[in-house]
Amino acid sequence: MSVIDWKQRGVARYEPGDSAALETFQRAHFGADAIQLCSDHFHWLFEEPPERDHEGPQLWLCKRNGAVVGQQGGIPFALKVGDRNRRASWAIDLMVAPEWRLRGVGPALSETHSGASDLSVSLSMTEAAYKSYKRGGWLDLGNVPTYLRVIDPQRCLRVSPYGGGLAKLVARVGKPALATASMGYGLSARLLGAKLVEIDRFDYRVDDLWEAASAQHPVIARRDWAFLNWRFDLSPQADRFRRFYVMRGETVLAYVVMRVDHWKGEPVGVVCDYLARPGWLMAAFSLMTELARRQGMVALMCRTLNAHAARPLSMMGFLCLKNGLRAPTRMMVRPALDQPELAGTVGDPKNWFVTIADSDMGFKGLGE
Repeated sequence: MSVIDWKQRGVARYEPGDSAALETFQRAHFGADAIQLCSDHFHWLFEEPPERDHEGPQLWLCKRNGAVVGQQGGIPFALKVGDRNRRASWAIDLMVAPEWRLRGVGPALSETHSGASDLSVSLSMTEAAYKSYKRGGWLDLGNVPTYLRVIDPQRCLRVSPYGGGLAKLVARVGKPALATASMGYGLSARLLGAKLVEIDRFDYRVDDLWEAASAQHPVIARRDWAFLNWRFDLSPQADRFRRFYVMRGETVLAYVVMRVDHWKGEPVGVVCDYLARPGWLMAAFSLMTELARRQGMVALMCRTLNAHAARPLSMMGFLCLKNGLRAPTRMMVRPALDQPELAGTVGDPKNWFVTIADSDMGFKGLGE
């Protein structure tokens, strides 16, 4: 579809004069309490990202007779693919008014967004969006796994949204194993001189960590100081996050960002983001598990796609749960039409590093 076709279909970038029409559309189709209607969230998400476009916010609207009938948002970010940085964008909040669906509005919005970057990536999409993207030639990477470390089995099973499947997994592993699996690893981390240090804000030291840690991941969104400062320290929800460094002496070995969600009133630690130098991921998670245990949480959860994490987390007693029970976690990617050589690398889910800090997957609690 050409740029002329997009314009004929009424797709254009959001401008301040569209605010009233956009609010009416979002209130009708996302709900009166939707996060999309929060002005602080809008400003942070579309106007402050480190990789923001010079042309304006990555929010495209389709209008008919002055009314918004569809929207497509994007979060621009730097994606390391192999040894090169690529301009990429998370596709978010695709919505088309029911009466305008199957009339070309959705594909026009998606094509416009895809044309603005080298790669477009979507996480936690709805079934309708998935079908639309599939027709548009997006590559399906499957679901982002959820890892759950049960700390108090009885309390966790009583309130868990994961139902009987979780009880079967816990029974299979056994309560003694769940109670002791990570303690030895935490002791080993401390014997190696690693300690968990809670910080108020991120600082320049994460740039060194990024350079040391990123090489082991073939495809990963840049996680330097500029990104972490924007994503967590400047977020309208900044006070929900607890930030930790895993340190040995003056060296930052890893960082972990955690928040506390609640399942029917019971606290669950949610690892929102993390990054570790090679060989230090297990130490980071074992220290976080001990912290969650000391502070009375029923479980520690991490939703992540990371080939380096599956075995260490399993050894520490983390259970890998099927997704889609509470929220969709499907992931898709589409290289730009002039970047077909990227398909092989980005089309393999084993190459990716993803957490709920990516895209909009972490904007709501995992138990909500």
